[in-house]
Amino acid sequence: MMCRRIAAEREEKKQATAAVKATEENTHTEPLTKCQTITGKGRALVATSELTVGCHPLARGFKNIISDKKDEHKDGLCAPLVQPTLFESMRRSRCSYCFQAISSSKRNSRNSLITYPRLHVHCSNECQMLDKFWKGEQYASMKLFESHKITSLPSPTVLTCCRILRSSLTNPNIMTEYNELCYKDDDDDDDEDYDDITQKKSGQEDDHLRIIAQCHQLLLIMGETSAAKVAHDLLDPNPRLAFRFISRLTMNGFTICNSEQEALGVGVYPRASMINHSCRPNAVQSFWLSNSETECRPPMLQITMCRNAKVGEEVTISYCDVSVPRYDRRKELKRNYNFCCDCMLCQDLERDDALIGLRCSSHKCKGRVKTSSSGAHEMSYIKRQYSCDECDHCNFDEELRQVSRLQARITAIENKLKDGSVHKEAGEELLAHFDSVLFLCYRQSSWYLAKLCDMYMNWCSNALRYCSSEEEQLDMCNDALSLVYEGREATEFSYDYEGSLTYLMKRGTEAKLRLFVNPTDFEALAILRDVKRDLMRYYPSSDEVLVSLDESIRSYSFS
Repeated sequence: MMCRRIAAEREEKKQATAAVKATEENTHTEPLTKCQTITGKGRALVATSELTVGCHPLARGFKNIISDKKDEHKDGLCAPLVQPTLFESMRRSRCSYCFQAISSSKRNSRNSLITYPRLHVHCSNECQMLDKFWKGEQYASMKLFESHKITSLPSPTVLTCCRILRSSLTNPNIMTEYNELCYKDDDDDDDEDYDDITQKKSGQEDDHLRIIAQCHQLLLIMGETSAAKVAHDLLDPNPRLAFRFISRLTMNGFTICNSEQEALGVGVYPRASMINHSCRPNAVQSFWLSNSETECRPPMLQITMCRNAKVGEEVTISYCDVSVPRYDRRKELKRNYNFCCDCMLCQDLERDDALIGLRCSSHKCKGRVKTSSSGAHEMSYIKRQYSCDECDHCNFDEELRQVSRLQARITAIENKLKDGSVHKEAGEELLAHFDSVLFLCYRQSSWYLAKLCDMYMNWCSNALRYCSSEEEQLDMCNDALSLVYEGREATEFSYDYEGSLTYLMKRGTEAKLRLFVNPTDFEALAILRDVKRDLMRYYPSSDEVLVSLDESIRSYSFS
């Protein structure tokens, strides 16, 4: 894209200027990477020296835009462009400023006298004072809500756009950096068939215009008339500017996750936005949440190498869940980032067939279903042509429809459990779907089997505290572990790759369940130690999961 090429040229000039200044002042170390233009990709981050596992390619001095102070972070922490925003489901359980979890007792005490919908909750008075946005956003949102101009509180996208517009008036560099980010233009779509993506294009454009219109309303009520005028100018006379403004956020915003890989909110980190995607990346993004007892700050982004990179090699991260089958990865990337991934993993149709793992439905045949050469070009596994590698049976339409329905149900259950609640019927439904997957797919490699095992194990972990007796807890743990053992091969095939934080969390959860059943399971204790060691590569020792792992290791260790 033109904007990526221009941004790359500007970034190269910035880096050259910074290098000269660093030499003169002798205050900055040489950066490990540089931004350059790659044909077909645009802006990319490339290694200027050997990068080894565990190093941070963005490590260098940078200016923290939020505090307007210069920091020297050898660990390569990146500050957000503006203060990030929580997802709606997290607004009552997480601090709006630092994103730390708020205990139920503190949450109840803070909300006991409040009868109106809360947009923001803070874990401490210090976070509340540092959060310069919450008062205006809460006041304006309630005005619109009470006048029935909106039916729900503003989305994270609306709030982030308002914060960019407000902050850019006092710090013009914010809008300069934001405008250098890539965006999806109206004429960027190609002819690839991605089901309903092109059908929803006009609806998405309408949504973008509604977002900017709501920003305009909120800013007016806040008294931010200058920022409101900027929002109005995005809509009139050329609404394409509004579409580009929102597109920059959707294409460059990072989903902020804690170390348990739970999605908390969204933030824009311009320095990391130059890093391109790969389904088998050599680097991993992680987010550091501050400890409110010692320091209050918004989530910081860190990039860590999970594989070695030579000089001149591109640094890549994953933009989506790369454990899922190829079509699902490519559909999400096309919808959210407007490109079609063609990395080595996406070209490996044999592995993709194994991830789906269909059994041959022909009587007594034990063959594996594989993509035929005539269907290799199709993106969707539903539209792709298949045949059995043993009996040449090629009609799998009904099985593929069942897989599609199964995936829809898995997604629905996953969304239901995102609020952290324990739904008894969800556990029962997961067990029922497990039998359906075993009937349709091979247990050795099917992602659907691995996903169900993982969801049931996490469901059991959350449900343990609601059990009425220790016997009931043990039965639940044994049920979860039996499914984990049955889906072991599929889980390792789907999730075990370099830098897979999700796989580390799965191993840690399984080890904790094993130790709960058998406190003398020293193999499980060793797994916990390994998981802690690997996670410390990506997170600080004060992280809540690392603290929990340390407590578990101490409690189950025997002297």
